[in-house]
Amino acid sequence: MTATSRILIITLGSFTQLPEGTNEYNEQDAILSRLPDESGSLLMDCRGRAFGWLKREKRAKWQGVAVPDLKYNKALVRGRDFGGSDERALHFPALRRFQGRFYQALGLEGKRNLYLSHHHVLFLCGLYGLMAPMEPIQAYNCPIEGRWRNYEIWTEDNALTNVLLSYMQDHGITRVFDLTAMSVRRKLINWAKVRNAAPNGVVHCVGKTAAGEDLLIPFGHLMRDFLLTASEDKLSSIGFGTEHPTATQDICFHEKPSAHSGGPREAESDELVEVLERRQLGIIRFLDKAEGGYGKKDEITGKRISRLLQEGKISRDEKKAMRLILDWRNEVRYRERKPRREELKQIDDAWEYLSGQVEKHGWQMPVFQNL
Repeated sequence: MTATSRILIITLGSFTQLPEGTNEYNEQDAILSRLPDESGSLLMDCRGRAFGWLKREKRAKWQGVAVPDLKYNKALVRGRDFGGSDERALHFPALRRFQGRFYQALGLEGKRNLYLSHHHVLFLCGLYGLMAPMEPIQAYNCPIEGRWRNYEIWTEDNALTNVLLSYMQDHGITRVFDLTAMSVRRKLINWAKVRNAAPNGVVHCVGKTAAGEDLLIPFGHLMRDFLLTASEDKLSSIGFGTEHPTATQDICFHEKPSAHSGGPREAESDELVEVLERRQLGIIRFLDKAEGGYGKKDEITGKRISRLLQEGKISRDEKKAMRLILDWRNEVRYRERKPRREELKQIDDAWEYLSGQVEKHGWQMPVFQNL
């Protein structure tokens, strides 16, 4: 069904997918056919770079498995959906391929409503960026974390946001509904820019009793029973601060992507914070080994490093590596600063140096392994 309204609904893809597909690729079903050439080229360029990252990046691990080794990624090839021509690509419409909780909640009725809806709907993910509901895509597993390269690909110079803005302008979109649910994916888009481009604003859908992944089922119900079938006038007139019931919880309509006062907030898992916290523990264990004890009572780690340097128990290079890691730990944890790629490399190089020193000393320290 061709969308004719000025309403756009943005939601997520799904990690759980059907594996089948065919060699057929219908360009008319892809978002590329609905974008100006320049924006389409930008989208395909980012997809190509995200594809390259997904196939090669062994350091990024999801639940202990390197991203390239995740089940569906092994068979993923550079087909026409990534600007290539590999005929081994097996495509299937995104709406039918995705089988996660949101799509289970949609059910057959909701998927039918989505297919027949006059409103625009786009799916958001870390590999394809934005895709149309019937877009032919391959089976893939593409998680996303704020420190991973695929996140940077889509957010550098507001790349994905610019594609979205181009789509909105080309289709006369006046109001956008945000059903992205999870913060790390929502942050792929610069919503301030989207708000400026939408005359009737952006409506961020927020749970009354749950946040994050727990919103996927309520969002599926909201789509199926209300958003997809309501008129353009009805959706355009929804006021900020109002609510709509679903079978599982009420959904609040907000002007900004934040929880209502006293409501549930997403507990964001910042992988870099966790890594730096474990590396801080590793540094403390390193100092314990160097000192042959647990240090002075109430002595902070930074002062302990300086003292052990003066006592000749650690080297200047070891102090430098430790200070770099600890300083970044504080920047990330307390100031929410995100290191750039070159700064991440400096952090990793410092840790690798300390790991080498541990091995040189012959110390058995599990915290320095697999981190």
